[in-house]
Amino acid sequence: MKHGRDFARLRRDGRSHAGKYVVISTLNAPESIDASPFMVGFITSKKVGIAVVRNRVRRRLRAILDEFAARLVPGTMLVVIARFRAPRASYRDLRADWERTAKRAGILLRATPPHTLATS
Repeated sequence: MKHGRDFARLRRDGRSHAGKYVVISTLNAPESIDASPFMVGFITSKKVGIAVVRNRVRRRLRAILDEFAARLVPGTMLVVIARFRAPRASYRDLRADWERTAKRAGILLRATPPHTLATS
């Protein structure tokens, strides 16, 4: 998301779910499926740290979103807000907190089990 009106719409009509390291605000917007399967914005305030630290947190969050992109419900608009504890979290802890919060928010589809080859 790049426009203030998208953030404002999500803030007005969406729901927020807080985790230990992130807050995820979500809104299901099926009309946006044509443009892209989901829209995401990141907020890292100065409470998170200096610019270098904020940028590192944003890069980690983008990597996590890239990993889960195929599992996001189509038409989802979301804003991921880094909490002040996020810089001290390991990547594994940040990823686990994001996944737990996303599941609570209901924006993840079930993971497809890996295919097993039948032996004859």
